[in-house]
Amino acid sequence: MPNNVTTELDPLKAQPFRTQRAELPEDLWQPLYDRVNYPALGVNALSFFSVARGQAANLIVGGAVVAGKIKTYRDTNMENSNVVPTKMFKFVGISLAFVHQTEGAVTNAVDRDIIRSGSYLLFRIVDKDILYLPLVALPEVNPYIIAGAAATLGAAGGGGQNVPMYRLPIPITLNPYENFNVTINIDGVVAASFAVDVYVMLQGYMRRPT
Repeated sequence: MPNNVTTELDPLKAQPFRTQRAELPEDLWQPLYDRVNYPALGVNALSFFSVARGQAANLIVGGAVVAGKIKTYRDTNMENSNVVPTKMFKFVGISLAFVHQTEGAVTNAVDRDIIRSGSYLLFRIVDKDILYLPLVALPEVNPYIIAGAAATLGAAGGGGQNVPMYRLPIPITLNPYENFNVTINIDGVVAASFAVDVYVMLQGYMRRPT
């Protein structure tokens, strides 16, 4: 392209100094995750990825209290509700995690079963349903592994390459600016012993501009 044309298209000569270079992306392992509260009185559905980081939500805080809090990276890495404007994701699996209002209580196992056995997950991108799946089919990254002598339960944490997940036989691509949502739908309103926070983790790779 002649220099005079280049100057006309970029009179400030600003293009070499861009901070976002979509034509030179970098790929990282980075799941999308969100945390939603299942109240003790029960609820018909849980909607994930709709309350972004920096917005308020009722969640378990301090290990035992359900209260309104501003969502941080503890709770979600969504910067916008139901959309990721500048990044593309390639999802290869889905995981669950549970945080209980009374960690260690033996009733927590029953509460997990109440949620898992009576519900199903729906993953939707724009106007297309991508996946329906009973929640019992989705692995937990913090499953219960031990019952102590004092009638308490212990959970194991997951991570790294061995993170438990429902592996998607065909990966799912989420393009920038595509609206999406994940819901857990519960048949009826079933009460739990105590409130439970539920994580949905869309395991996969993130592509972002350099």
